Amino acid sequence: MTLPHAEALPSGGVRLSFPYSADLVADLKDTIPASARSYDPRTRTWTVWRPPWTDLAVDLLLGYFPDADAAEDGPTAPRPIRPGDPDYRALHLLPSAPPELVAAAYRALARRHHPDAGGDHESMLRITAAFDALRAKGAA
Repeated sequence: MTLPHAEALPSGGVRLSFPYSADLVADLKDTIPASARSYDPRTRTWTVWRPPWTDLAVDLLLGYFPDADAAEDGPTAPRPIRPGDPDYRALHLLPSAPPELVAAAYRALARRHHPDAGGDHESMLRITAAFDALRAKGAA
């Protein structure tokens, strides 16, 4: 089984390894432009090349696998990724996201994960709870 991790690359990119997650793959494809990402079926890894996409890719990974690790110099030197605010992470956003973006991210994720649209109940609850928490903090 692949342990979820993000490996920093010398080029400034990041290589993501994780157990298959259809939702995470869909979010990677929806969020990271094709020109900034690739998939290697031989190693079963995703590579994202440049900021800000690298940070966003790591945030997406943490949204699905909160205990994921990152390695600065390859898989032999793991270090925990700083998880940040879990409410922002649930919406695949950085804490610096403006309120308009928070609301837009919630709407987009709700359309995708709503049980009536084929999504699952737990994902929708997580997204709604995060949005409600950010709204209570005045961030949405």
